Amino acid sequence: MIRLLYTILYTLGFVLMSPLFLYKMWKRGKYRENFWQRFGFYSADLRERLAVKKERRCWIQAVSVGEVNVALLFIGALQRKFPDLLIIVTTTTSTGYALAYERLPQEVELLYFPQDFPWSVRRAYDLVQPDFIVLMESELWPNHIWTAARRGVPLFLVNGRMSQRSERRYKRLGRLTHSVFDKLSLVCAQSPEDADNFTAIGVPRDRVHMTGNMKYDVSMPHADVQKVDPVQLLKQISISPTQPILVAGSTHPGEEEILLDVFADLRRRFPRLFLVIVPRHVERTREVVDLARRKQIKFVLRSEINSHLEQTAKPYDCLIVNTTGELKWFYKVATAIFVGKSLVGQGGQNIVEAAASGHPVIFGPNMQNFRAIARQFVVAGACIQVPSADALRRAVEELLENSDRSRAIAAAAHRVIQANVGSTTRSIELIEKALKK
Repeated sequence: MIRLLYTILYTLGFVLMSPLFLYKMWKRGKYRENFWQRFGFYSADLRERLAVKKERRCWIQAVSVGEVNVALLFIGALQRKFPDLLIIVTTTTSTGYALAYERLPQEVELLYFPQDFPWSVRRAYDLVQPDFIVLMESELWPNHIWTAARRGVPLFLVNGRMSQRSERRYKRLGRLTHSVFDKLSLVCAQSPEDADNFTAIGVPRDRVHMTGNMKYDVSMPHADVQKVDPVQLLKQISISPTQPILVAGSTHPGEEEILLDVFADLRRRFPRLFLVIVPRHVERTREVVDLARRKQIKFVLRSEINSHLEQTAKPYDCLIVNTTGELKWFYKVATAIFVGKSLVGQGGQNIVEAAASGHPVIFGPNMQNFRAIARQFVVAGACIQVPSADALRRAVEELLENSDRSRAIAAAAHRVIQANVGSTTRSIELIEKALKK
């Protein structure tokens, strides 16, 4: 009865929300490619390729770009531990799919995650035939989990996070929540608080382990191959890496206007200051461009700079990065870094990647999705957390004029990161142990 009621409510919600979902997919582009995989319909070539099962199979679900970045490192470690394993990765968003398509090893299969209808989930299971499933962070869909339980497929949640707000919401669902979470074979939680919250909503205590946050591992220099040289790119627009550079990463609506105002104000004291803005969603480029024009900021788009562009003397004030997968490398040339979705909006973004660049990081008060990480950095003096736009301006000004302060923050961040690496290894060891049982 619980499953039937959930499916009815899910179907109603899907019908009501589908215009919004379709609009977002259209806006982000490439929504037509493999669209019907989302409903469990696959090409004949794919069905033929996966029909005969000759090896153990692992299904990894990574929702979007952030989870895919973590999954890429996890997959490499998993392949080293289980060299004969066939890995099938699914993503939910087209941006996550595009990143995974570009960076996954050739032998890894890539699909879209099915909508949580019983029939589409069954078709996906029939295709993939998984021996075990790895869910990244918080991707918990009831019909997906119930199907795994009915088929005897172990479910492992890695880099798991569960905020107190989410825990309270899940508790309100009563038996539905318990019927989902008690099916998880293993939870590798990011923090002690996450571990306690998973236990509170129904995961047996002996299946929950605090392994740390894999984003610390992802921040390590060896975790990624550098595909862009930001120093060379900036030189092409006559910007020297010795200039003061403010890099604003993963910005959300409302934050770009604040940053442009802060930048214009600080340029009076620091005339060589240069701004790099990297919106969280590339499809917002036009919005950011229009805003920069209204503010009379001389900008250039990242897509306009390439290896064939001759060096120009045009005095640009700002670079708007309208490409994906390059933010990590632009952090490397920063004098100061602001991490977005933290001053305006809710949730925050990953600050570890920014801090690993060796430069001081600033973020706003809204870090609900990264509460444990933010707390660690704040307590260690490894960042600057600001409550307002005016406080952001003062923080950037302090870092620009006080290099000793900047170095102290960066050194503290390095110590925090070094103390927290190893979550990927710990999680895979727990999975191996669980599989042996």
